[in-house]
Amino acid sequence: MYIPSAQSVLTAGLALTGTLTEPRTVSEGSVLDYAVEKCMDGDGHARCSKPFVVTKSTCYQLEWRTEGALTHTTAEVRDAGSGETVFYRDTNGEWTPEKGELVYLDFKPKVPATGNQTVHYVVKTCE
Repeated sequence: MYIPSAQSVLTAGLALTGTLTEPRTVSEGSVLDYAVEKCMDGDGHARCSKPFVVTKSTCYQLEWRTEGALTHTTAEVRDAGSGETVFYRDTNGEWTPEKGELVYLDFKPKVPATGNQTVHYVVKTCE
């Protein structure tokens, strides 16, 4: 008869809860920056990500890059219902939401006289 050790029971439990899994891609794509402050501009170009769900107390890794020689964009995580900014980040990094909600990303140009650049982004759960 096999009697599992405490370590094997703990390891199995952590695996079932997802603690030992690889980072999962939550959202990724390419959009134009938010120089025109609408998710869909008059020409039909997407200027923010598609909405995605985040879970309370789960760590997310936000990464993005903007095409262009002299560009800098900041990421804003917005509530999909109200459009209010719930998180702001100036560089790639981590975010842990205080509540679960449906959100989207937009990317504001920060270099004067720039804008309308393509931003490539990915949001993953942290390792």
